[in-house]
Amino acid sequence: MKIYVIRHGLTGLNKKKLVNGQIDEPLSPEGVEQAKIATNVIPASIQYIYASPLKRAKQTAKIINSKLNRPISLQAELTEIHMGSLAGKAWQDMEAGLELKQKHRAIEFDYRPQGGESTEEVKKRVLTFLKKINGKHNDHEVLIVTHGGIIRLLHLLEHGNQLLDEIEHISLYTFDLNKILR
Repeated sequence: MKIYVIRHGLTGLNKKKLVNGQIDEPLSPEGVEQAKIATNVIPASIQYIYASPLKRAKQTAKIINSKLNRPISLQAELTEIHMGSLAGKAWQDMEAGLELKQKHRAIEFDYRPQGGESTEEVKKRVLTFLKKINGKHNDHEVLIVTHGGIIRLLHLLEHGNQLLDEIEHISLYTFDLNKILR
């Protein structure tokens, strides 16, 4: 099963180069415009849309759906990585921030000491969701509107140790669910 995954549009914290984590903020005006432009690249073959319930992803999904008019289901499993007390800060302002950033991008993080999640906890919730939609929609194309950390995890699950560096806002990825769930 092929899934399309898109990152939400730009937010105020993104503009300030601060990590969002699970801070629930809306799109910036630029993010709204990005989402409107994205409607032109989303395949019309999409039958279902799943989105993180965080405002930035939910808002992006609704804007994209203005053209598709498909059912949108908000799924907590698609929420961004919970970074605990580190959310809202710049990497360089965190203790050992550059090392944390590398671990974050390599999907080798553990934010439990800061009140957040570990890699394994995020992986478990995302895989639970993917198994659920694989059984439900294996003959349909699905769009997932989520966050950079979740996209990075999906890429790692499909491609092994090949990492993604930057994940631009409104960048669209295609994943083979059969490879991820193997």
